[in-house]
Amino acid sequence: MKKAVSICLSLLLLLGVSGCTKEEPLSELETIQKQLTEMEGYYCTATLTRTSNKGETVYGTKQYAKSTGEYRLELTSPESVAGNYTIFDGKQICQYNPRLDSRLIKDVPESQHRNELFLGQFIKNYMQSEGVGVEAAALDESECIVMEAVIPGSDSTLASEKLWVDRGTFLPKRFVVYDSNGQERYRMDYEEFIYNPDFEEELFQIKE
Repeated sequence: MKKAVSICLSLLLLLGVSGCTKEEPLSELETIQKQLTEMEGYYCTATLTRTSNKGETVYGTKQYAKSTGEYRLELTSPESVAGNYTIFDGKQICQYNPRLDSRLIKDVPESQHRNELFLGQFIKNYMQSEGVGVEAAALDESECIVMEAVIPGSDSTLASEKLWVDRGTFLPKRFVVYDSNGQERYRMDYEEFIYNPDFEEELFQIKE
């Protein structure tokens, strides 16, 4: 009888100890990964710098993107392109140019260069990449975690990409796409970034 009571007490003590065990807090990288992979969408304003053999072109942009794939990319500067926007409603891609008589251009072909500008595509590439790099780096005097991914495909102008995320706020600060020679092709410097905003559905609707 005493032996049975002793066993019961031991089991109760073991259960009590295990029940008090606290989960280890997530590391900075794990927190950022969780934030990005569980992200349902985002809104941002950013400066996009495109580099080609003709030099650099700089655009002001607004992005609205859902984790399900829908997106809206608006150009806010320079003045020659301000007001142009591209929408993907989940089925088709359309472009709007207020300076053209036929303002709406339907059935725009899909472009990997355009798709790579959205963080949803980076997250997919990051999760599928082998041997991806993660490092700490300083950017504009703010400590950041830098995540790196390989871009699949045979396009030598789109080979790899890096995302700088602020270690304090966990907000993306910079996103760069490199060619196979390690040269910058696209750089997105984020000015405002909002996780999981409440989107108005008309943002992703293609109007006639």
